[in-house]
Amino acid sequence: FIDAFTDPIMGMLGDNTRSKMGKYRPWIIFGAPVLGVLIFLLFTAPEMSPTMKVVYAYVIYILYSLASTVVNIPYHALTPVLSEDPQQRTEIVAWKQGMGTVSQFVITILALPLVELFGGGKQGWALYGALIGIMTTVSFWICAWGGKKKEKFNLKENLQLLACNKPMLMLMIAFGTDVLANATYSAVNMYYFKYVLGREDLVSPVATAILVGSIISIPLLPPLTKLIGKKRLYWFGSLLSILPLAVMWIKPTAPVIVLMSMMGAFGFVSKLPGNLGWAMLPECSDYAEWKFGKRGDGLLSSSLTFINKFGMAIGGFIASFFLGLVGFVANQDQTPAVINMIVFLRFGMPILGYIASLISMYFYEITDQKYEEIRRDLDARHQK
Repeated sequence: FIDAFTDPIMGMLGDNTRSKMGKYRPWIIFGAPVLGVLIFLLFTAPEMSPTMKVVYAYVIYILYSLASTVVNIPYHALTPVLSEDPQQRTEIVAWKQGMGTVSQFVITILALPLVELFGGGKQGWALYGALIGIMTTVSFWICAWGGKKKEKFNLKENLQLLACNKPMLMLMIAFGTDVLANATYSAVNMYYFKYVLGREDLVSPVATAILVGSIISIPLLPPLTKLIGKKRLYWFGSLLSILPLAVMWIKPTAPVIVLMSMMGAFGFVSKLPGNLGWAMLPECSDYAEWKFGKRGDGLLSSSLTFINKFGMAIGGFIASFFLGLVGFVANQDQTPAVINMIVFLRFGMPILGYIASLISMYFYEITDQKYEEIRRDLDARHQK
């Protein structure tokens, strides 16, 4: 929660930074090494009393989240700044999200082998944290090196960019309901395999199927966007995401081949709206400039990260709350009510999230034709 509510503050700070290095690059350059050190500390286990270990975990995780905000909000805000061409922006987002997915895949495979290579135990994890911290720092520095206005700060005007920006609000709702629902299913994912299927060994293969489906969809994002438009692709991606979830909700104990196929398909189609949110964000920035004469790239980017983190926090709470209502107790045989609730949270709740996205995206008014009009007006203003 602390991290989520600091995102909009960081967005406004980035939008109104004045320096020779620009608005966003200073935060990335100077924040990256701090983030790197905190990543190292995340994987370090100092010798302390049990109480102080809890305090250490709270402090380091919160500081890590704040440092991540300092560099990631300006990083996301660079997308609308790098290009004014909508198709090129989609390609930028596809590469950005694609490389994030690739790094997630690499970390999943290499984390434990690297820890063992570094001696295992506390030493292995500490050295692993140091390596990831260095790689993170260098990566952000490379980003700042390749990402080569000065405006008066006005809080009321900045908040107006968000509160009166209907497309941005609709995008936040669509994006946020997806995140909330998916955070809910992630919270009960292990319970589904353990208590419903009795097959904990399937956790990794199914996760891999979802991840592979996600990776396959990324290079298809730009051509599909060009073919049918961002709004339609987001809508159809949300609609199609419901289908494999509905199949598994109806038959949660389906054969493994059906489970793998449905979850692979879900990973493929759900990644489309998941990535499109970031590709549509620059359109909302352009809309703000067109409507109010001020862009606010950092504020709008941070609003999307805010709704992402807020949805994750609330989703986890919802899962715990509803499981508690039906009497869930870990590591024992579960009642039919608990089993049904796990299945609902794993498959039914995401369906409700995607339905909310469909409704919200219906009211998202920036179609391809509308955006062409906005872009023509902005280009005419810039030429004056």
